[in-house]
Amino acid sequence: MSARGDRGSATVELALALPAAVAVLAAALSAVQAAAAGVAVPAAALAGARAGAVAGDEAAVEAAHRSAGGEATVEVSRADGWVTVTVAVDLGWPWGARTARAALPSEAS
Repeated sequence: MSARGDRGSATVELALALPAAVAVLAAALSAVQAAAAGVAVPAAALAGARAGAVAGDEAAVEAAHRSAGGEATVEVSRADGWVTVTVAVDLGWPWGARTARAALPSEAS
């Protein structure tokens, strides 16, 4: 076995494999973030609807932002005794936006 012919081959293999491993890791972390948003956005809409039904529109927006994060877009509407909260979060490419809507009967007088 010639040690001279194998010299530096491990370095070359690492240099070729490392970028691919980093790309796979980045894609996996991005997918986890998208999955977490898929759970957090509907929960934020429901939390906002609960707060809006009891305490008003400002409480609805605050509760939804607290649940979904500061980057979320929150809309509150009232019609026929119902409070509807829509929460949207844009995750960027390739995942796009996640949107959820929740409606509850209003308890506020």
